[in-house]
Amino acid sequence: MKAAIIYNPNATGMNDEVLRSMNMTLANQNVIVSEMQSRYPGETVELVKKANENNELIVTMGGDGTLGEAFRAFGEINQNALLSHISTGTANDTANNLGLYPGSVYSSVKLYENLNNLMVLPTDMLTANSIPFAYVSCCGTFTNLTYETPKSFKKTFGKMGYYMFSGLVGLSCMPDVIHKPLKISYEKDGEKIITDAMTMLVTNSKTFAGFKLFPDASISDGIFEVTILRSLPGMKTPKALSELLYKDGEKFDIHKYSKYIDTFKTDNFKVIFENGEPRLGFNHDGDHAFIDLDEDNAVEYKVSKKIKMLLPQRAKN
Repeated sequence: MKAAIIYNPNATGMNDEVLRSMNMTLANQNVIVSEMQSRYPGETVELVKKANENNELIVTMGGDGTLGEAFRAFGEINQNALLSHISTGTANDTANNLGLYPGSVYSSVKLYENLNNLMVLPTDMLTANSIPFAYVSCCGTFTNLTYETPKSFKKTFGKMGYYMFSGLVGLSCMPDVIHKPLKISYEKDGEKIITDAMTMLVTNSKTFAGFKLFPDASISDGIFEVTILRSLPGMKTPKALSELLYKDGEKFDIHKYSKYIDTFKTDNFKVIFENGEPRLGFNHDGDHAFIDLDEDNAVEYKVSKKIKMLLPQRAKN
């Protein structure tokens, strides 16, 4: 068996020892391993396409954006190699979906010590106006923080770096919160809804920004979660925040705040941006993205393809 490891050296939890550990884990099983370094944004897309030509397995090592780039690659080609991923990023939202350990790279690598004990899972690839992404497409207030937070904050403080940076820029973002909401319209249960929203999330993940918002989400069921944050819950904000921060949202029930948050599951979602494309664009898998709206100023989300992933049995849960 031939396998290619494609790694992002700038990811928060990535280093030479981590790479060596993954390489030896495969080599000890008589796998012929090659290594490919992704040096700049977008290069993983091209590396996956190249590795797909003569390997049976591709292992990406990096943050959620690295996995997102792998999905983009497979959205453009026929998949020959199985895909695996080792989360070495900051928040590592996709780790829970893939049966990995979000806080321990070496524990995740250990799950691959016996490839025969793994399973092949056809995983949903979502698209936004035909642009593929792995687990989240979002826009609006604070969704720019994942790609604007300096790498030094992420390397030094991990996920806390996001919170620290959001505190530093929070006051400067307030005018956008107050004066520039997303004016959107969409259909839900046959009813057209027009609203001003702070944030819009389309996710296929149990967690977002490290918080356990959708514990029942599945990456292979053909549906995804839509969440529209209309406003903050007034006097309940401190309570909501405490629930969200307790063990990364273990006790947070998003449905308790339906007055402020509209959330539902679907296999197709079309949202119209009444004022044109959001000023900050979109966040796709933690990276900055722009989407060409259609003639109606709309973005259509759907599951457009299945990506074959080689994953630990834990991913069934």
